[in-house]
Amino acid sequence: MTLHKTVVYLWMSSSSLDLAHHHDTQRPKSTARVRFMTDTPPPRCIQERSRKMSLQEPPVHVKTTFGFMGAVGVVVNIVLFIVDIVSDALLAYVLWKQADKMENKDVQSELFTWFIITLCIIILPMVVINIFSLLWYWQNKICLGDYCVLHKMSTSQAIIRVFIHLLLLGPLIRYLDILRYGIKMKREVKHVEMGTNGAHVQRRTPRGEVHAVLHMIIGRDTAMLDMMHSFLQDAPQLIFQIFLLYRSPKIIIGTEKISPTTTAVQVWKVLLGVFAMSWSLVSYQDELRRTVPNKTPLSCCATTTCLFWRAAMITSRIIAIGSFTAILPAGQNPQTALSLSWTDSGGNLVIPYPVVAMCILIGHWLIMTAWLHAQGTTFCSQENGSGRPVLELLYNCVMGLVHIFCYINVKDTPSRRRMVFFYTFCLIENSAIIAVWYVEMVMFPEWFRVGLIFSVEMLWLVGLCCVIGYYGFLHPDHTDLIQHREQASWRR
Repeated sequence: MTLHKTVVYLWMSSSSLDLAHHHDTQRPKSTARVRFMTDTPPPRCIQERSRKMSLQEPPVHVKTTFGFMGAVGVVVNIVLFIVDIVSDALLAYVLWKQADKMENKDVQSELFTWFIITLCIIILPMVVINIFSLLWYWQNKICLGDYCVLHKMSTSQAIIRVFIHLLLLGPLIRYLDILRYGIKMKREVKHVEMGTNGAHVQRRTPRGEVHAVLHMIIGRDTAMLDMMHSFLQDAPQLIFQIFLLYRSPKIIIGTEKISPTTTAVQVWKVLLGVFAMSWSLVSYQDELRRTVPNKTPLSCCATTTCLFWRAAMITSRIIAIGSFTAILPAGQNPQTALSLSWTDSGGNLVIPYPVVAMCILIGHWLIMTAWLHAQGTTFCSQENGSGRPVLELLYNCVMGLVHIFCYINVKDTPSRRRMVFFYTFCLIENSAIIAVWYVEMVMFPEWFRVGLIFSVEMLWLVGLCCVIGYYGFLHPDHTDLIQHREQASWRR
């Protein structure tokens, strides 16, 4: 069965449901043929597809829209992706250039090490993301058959997409596909007569339904890839660059100075990474709501508030972790920024703070993974309701890594208590590690140390205020939250 014929059936089914909703007393004569065709048992392949897509209710893609704000969001993603690539290349270049200019061989070797680690953090996540992107293209073809994006492409178009993925630019072609199918979806509409009174309703054509399905699928997968990219690349990059800003050769050796351009690019990359992580979380949340029935997309004010919420919480967390990792107690004299000193000035054995920070993060990940698993997530359950324990545990392990930096609701149930637990846990952890940093980093002036502690705590408080403002006033289901607070309060 071709994609066109399948979508015709979906289009007629959703159209008849809408018509029946508007006219429950008299069936319009103009739609009698449509109702007759939908009452006729469809072919077996259509029946199987209908069971999977639950045609008892309108398919999810019926409510898919693409307006001005949707286009702005895609353009922001494209610009952010390009700026991120340029920033990554610039950061690697300035580190390499700085190393090439150094006359001190030890410092030069140190900066080359910075360059190699930074380059690995840039390239390896991009390789992983592009592999996942190609796999999801192919998986969609297996799971969705004619609804797969590749089904609508010629051989040359498919080859171009594979080539672009080999250049590690897969997300960019996905953004362009979202724009392409969104525009086509808007254009493919027609007016359906609603009865004898001559009323009309605007409906998508079967071709428009195809574009709506493709637009929804690409948008959902791309949002997930963006979030994966943020936590695979931006999160470790931020911590590493903050670590390097603390442990520059000027601090370690006392003679060589880092170029102000290098420092400026590092700071810019940190700020851009925080925004990219925050934006990816908000985009994922909004895209998830668009693909779930009876969920309203985020408004402009809600999106802005969520962006401030995520940015404040992530910045507080990143500063605390990066600062703690870079602790260099008095008496320890490593030769380079990346060397680990296991003894103090008296020759006593000590554990370097980067190792301690790694142990804390591993412990945090294990606690979050166990906590998520105890919630009884069903993300990997089969269509018949049976679970997949191994895959579910793997999913919880991945989400546990995300919960090192931020909270994501993994179950569509009231989440107030879960959010209180997570943010209280992070507040205690952040306060403890930044307090240790304050005591140990006596090489910095008092005003700097006090100011950093104040920044960490205030950013957490700003994020908390944004959370309360979002769920209290700007949540798309705000009315339902007030009317049914016992059943559905503080839902994502």
